[in-house]
Amino acid sequence: MLLLDALTLNPTSRRPVWIMRQAGRYLASFRKIRERHSFDETCGSPELATEVSLLPLKRYPSLDACIVFSDILFPLRALGADLEYTEAGPVLIAPKNAQDLSKLRRHFSPEESTSSILKTLRELRKILNAETALLGFAGAPFTMLCYLLEGKLSPELKVMKRWMAKEPIIVHSWLKDLAACMGEYLDAQARAGANAVQLFDTWAGQLSSEDYARFALPYAREALSAVTVPSIYYVNGVAGILEDVAGVGAQALSIDWRISLAEARKRVSGVTALQGNLDPHHLHLPRNQIREEVFRICEAYGRGPGHIMNLGHGIIPEVPEDSVQYLIEATAEWSASALTK
Repeated sequence: MLLLDALTLNPTSRRPVWIMRQAGRYLASFRKIRERHSFDETCGSPELATEVSLLPLKRYPSLDACIVFSDILFPLRALGADLEYTEAGPVLIAPKNAQDLSKLRRHFSPEESTSSILKTLRELRKILNAETALLGFAGAPFTMLCYLLEGKLSPELKVMKRWMAKEPIIVHSWLKDLAACMGEYLDAQARAGANAVQLFDTWAGQLSSEDYARFALPYAREALSAVTVPSIYYVNGVAGILEDVAGVGAQALSIDWRISLAEARKRVSGVTALQGNLDPHHLHLPRNQIREEVFRICEAYGRGPGHIMNLGHGIIPEVPEDSVQYLIEATAEWSASALTK
């Protein structure tokens, strides 16, 4: 598989490409399904989730990966959190104090509590061709605890940081348990057919280097250490903590658009693959400018294996479908030109 070769720094015939949130509202075919089925219903039905997961591959056959359609918050529901999905997005009732938090469970069985996603993965692996990688995913312990303690996330994570300051023992205890949960959950996805997994630590970029080393890195590393397939680790706003993040133990780091891949590759010394890092809003550009941006990113990474073309964050709903095709075509064009130089 092209994507797995890139993850393991093996030579590839071209740059692999896939898109975070590639099965989403920018696709007319997805919106039609959502007109008839709620988000919860879609994720909870292996048949519907399989159909939705495959929509991008049907629209763009050259994509190198299929990522299972789900949401990172479902494990919190498995732990007893009050979570509801509305048309405006997820609504999570945060515990107000340590007593409320103590009422939640600290562990769940993926086979029992998230069986639908595992069934979806098994079905997808049967359907996909041998060259298309199947990706699973989960939220990293720090990011999951942010959602749990904040409910609706506040600017600069003021609720989470208050817990960190006032109740560090409780926070570390929960992070350790979430690390065990997320590791088990990711490896269950691998056993169900995922060829690789992505761990989203979206909110860890809000931390200082010192706090990242205390509250995020060790628990993300522990979760990834339980996984038996290659992994990708994503932090939004990674530039300030990149060297720390490189120690997480993932085969690839997914990089947002705020740092060039040239700088990122230099700072991590080429020991991990890099994924990214087109600004999702640049998919609103005209076709020739999308091509220029893709070429710029590929050139920034440079020659050699280990780059996966992707966005620096999830695709936004307003993006034209054709723009995704331009991104894929430009990546293939750059690859072809690079091979002739």
